[in-house]
Amino acid sequence: MHTGFGGGMHVVTRYEDLVTVAAHPKIFSSAMPGLTTVPVALPPIDVDPPLHHDFRAFLNGPFAKPALQRYEPVVRQLADDLIDRFAERGEVEFVSEFAIPFTAGALAKIVLDDDNEERLARAVDAVTQVSVQNTPESFAAVAGLAAELMAERAAAPRDDLLQSIVDATVEGGRPLTMEERLGVVTVLLLGGLDTTRGALAYIAEYLTAVPGLEERLREPDWATRDLDEILRYTSTVSVMGRVVAEDNNLLGVPLVKGDRIAVHWRSANRDTVRFDNPEHLDFDRNHNPHLAFGIGIHRCVGRHFARMQLDIGITRLLDRLTGFRLAPGTEIERSVGISVGAPRELHLTFDSVTR
Repeated sequence: MHTGFGGGMHVVTRYEDLVTVAAHPKIFSSAMPGLTTVPVALPPIDVDPPLHHDFRAFLNGPFAKPALQRYEPVVRQLADDLIDRFAERGEVEFVSEFAIPFTAGALAKIVLDDDNEERLARAVDAVTQVSVQNTPESFAAVAGLAAELMAERAAAPRDDLLQSIVDATVEGGRPLTMEERLGVVTVLLLGGLDTTRGALAYIAEYLTAVPGLEERLREPDWATRDLDEILRYTSTVSVMGRVVAEDNNLLGVPLVKGDRIAVHWRSANRDTVRFDNPEHLDFDRNHNPHLAFGIGIHRCVGRHFARMQLDIGITRLLDRLTGFRLAPGTEIERSVGISVGAPRELHLTFDSVTR
């Protein structure tokens, strides 16, 4: 289909067509990953091969499962500390009291290696503004925070992820430009805060609405067994942009160089050709090749980080709290921006507290 939005673009909605786009990154360029103009560079999201490989080379290691395992006790303690603040009340505004501080705290420990609470608060606010407003000013605030962090590492090197960005080289040994360094940190901030927050909020909402889900997610292997279906169903990153780099008809329609397309990940995850009854949460799916993290060379570098947070966060909540339901009178407002559709606020009550 075609839309006049943003000056006109083709919208790719079918699962197999999105797989085709992802399999041909030199034909469907990521140079413009947003549906509207993004005023800052965002490598590796907006970088094509072969340079893309160089960026992923120094990012894949820190976000691999083995590298993240050492942070599990820290993230678990973070979840417990937050739950301690509201457990005895029997009620919580889940987004502001758990989802946001939990994802921000995990980001601070693992990505930023930063205990500066004031700066972390600025990071949360800046990323929230990007997701809601998508203005040059909001991106500038995130980039300014990234510049502050990069300057600190340049002045006082330390052994952490941000230092690896300062020290990284691409294209056979060229150091990253300052713009590239700021872009990488901006990507980590945007991806590490907003999308996981949205997924947590969705799961908390489903705990109040899906019969038996609370008991199901208390099982020790819930994340291995059920998380993929939740990710498919929520698809917190809904849509991204691509630019046609050469004439082709790979999607069954004539496309010419310069055409813009919108790849609709959420639509692909609801494709009836690929998934039976896609509009329903179905934990009995035998095979679930969802596209919640994308596919191909641009598949989300932080997917294992996100899964770890979701696993630990929900597990600790359900280890300690029971009987989740919406607080009386609650009307759920939905987010716009990156985590489109996720609850902006979620007032919950619960019946009992366990240890």
